Amino acid sequence: MTLEDEIKNMYAKRLERKEIKREVSSSTLYQHENNLKKIHQAITGNTPQLFGQMGWLEEKTGEEIFEIIKTIPGRKESKLGIAAQRQYLTSVLVAIRVFDFYKGQDTQLFKDISDLLHIPLKKEMDTYRDKLKEETKETLPEYNDVMKIVKNYIETADHTHLDMKILLRIYTIYPIRLEAADLIYIQDHNEYRKMKKKELTNNYAVIGKKKVLFSFSDYKTSVKYGTVEIVVKDKLLKNLLQMKGRIATNGESMFNISRNTMSKNITTFFEKQGLKNISPTTLAKVIETNAYNSIPEEERSKMKTLAEFRRHSLDTQSKFYIH
Repeated sequence: MTLEDEIKNMYAKRLERKEIKREVSSSTLYQHENNLKKIHQAITGNTPQLFGQMGWLEEKTGEEIFEIIKTIPGRKESKLGIAAQRQYLTSVLVAIRVFDFYKGQDTQLFKDISDLLHIPLKKEMDTYRDKLKEETKETLPEYNDVMKIVKNYIETADHTHLDMKILLRIYTIYPIRLEAADLIYIQDHNEYRKMKKKELTNNYAVIGKKKVLFSFSDYKTSVKYGTVEIVVKDKLLKNLLQMKGRIATNGESMFNISRNTMSKNITTFFEKQGLKNISPTTLAKVIETNAYNSIPEEERSKMKTLAEFRRHSLDTQSKFYIH
């Protein structure tokens, strides 16, 4: 029995009780396990093997655990960012249910951690996002510069760089999260249609001679939006994927790479081209900003004015009032 096994078993019980709609992904299991190991190490100096060793779940208050989480080093800063702090607190909620599945959510610790997530940290998160948005305006690279760099790389690099070419083309066309790293190759659309008769839980690249599509079922908001299919119409990306299809193995991973490593590789690629801190998330902002800027100014102004009439944001307008 491992920490991952214990987390998986807890989620299996929740699924059986219909508390959740589908099995959690392997990346989610890993994230919770990794977060909890770091918290335990920060408290005890040791690496836990089982949840039974996490005595701090009974000994410490929510505030005490939160203060410890704040001391854990982050990747880019000396401390964890607000978003990461939320993720660690969520992992503590997971640990409480593993520790005591039936009564854990009724404990004071569970309530206190939940309150931290929904009250003070939510306000900090909103402030953080507003600040990040302002900073991004000044540091976001030009769309044409990004596209030129990627196009030049695709045209000049040899076939041994095929995977990187595909991933770069994907992330300069589609503002998706990191799920492209998980794509599983399916060589036949008939096979995929048969698979769809059951609930899909993975991400696929279905590569036919004429039609190529992505099928995403393992992503952050999949419970709400379900399986999303994207038909690849970009000729360059389609050709690259069909080249990959000729050497890939049906039913197996397209790239054999983790989401985290893929993100780091993309950032490193752009650093070598003179652009710093360009991640898939940054590329999504570049794509969406370019799309917004392509709307004529008078139309953008009209949308803003209409939103102001109702005293709501453009985000609310797009979500609830445009049909």
